[in-house]
Amino acid sequence: MPMQISISNSIGGGGGNLGSGGGSSFTNTKSIDLDGVDDRVLLGSGFVASSEFTISFWMRPQAFGVNGAQYVIGQWGVNPNNIKLDQAGQIHFKIGGTTKIFSEAAQGGSNNLVLDVWQHILFIRDASNVIKCFRNGTSYGSPSGASNSNTLTYNSFGRVITNTFGFRGGLDEIAFWNSDQSSNVSTIYNGGVPNDLSSLSPVSWWRCGDGDTAPTLTDNGSGGNNGTMTNFSTFSTDVPT
Repeated sequence: MPMQISISNSIGGGGGNLGSGGGSSFTNTKSIDLDGVDDRVLLGSGFVASSEFTISFWMRPQAFGVNGAQYVIGQWGVNPNNIKLDQAGQIHFKIGGTTKIFSEAAQGGSNNLVLDVWQHILFIRDASNVIKCFRNGTSYGSPSGASNSNTLTYNSFGRVITNTFGFRGGLDEIAFWNSDQSSNVSTIYNGGVPNDLSSLSPVSWWRCGDGDTAPTLTDNGSGGNNGTMTNFSTFSTDVPT
């Protein structure tokens, strides 16, 4: 577990506050830190997208591969859906049982994932069913077969399969849209600090501690799909800055 520090992100001038409230600042002071063993967040119901979607989250992975961090978000079953960290230059995105491998290494490795560093990940499927990935606001990798029209279903964060292949590290500001947010990539990434997403109307938005009381992660979007912290009960003050 990393050293716990207290940080407050105030996005007033530079990033701008997208929400209402007469210029009140947006702050991010908490996140969740998962042990990679049995920690997970279970959603009240699955997030389902049969056409366009956008998935946004901040992460601080502490390992890659089978013996470390793997499944960040997803759902297991007959046709599993998940995001898996395989290595620094590769992210596996499985949708409807079909895996798309986003290989940054094949593109020269200039935007690889980094261990123990907060970074922003964004997945988007557009109206043509083409799936794109962004790391820190910049295109990440080239998928093997970019098009996929399968239905996406997610119901957990941090561990998809019971007691195995859990994500080890920090997660923060997880958001889903059932729309293509390509025009808002820069706004969501916000130069490297979490932004107020309220004006972008996400279906679900879990702030991972800010405004929450354990074990509940409140859905700040329109979906009302709260999450439940399972096998852990405290928030971290280590956040993206």
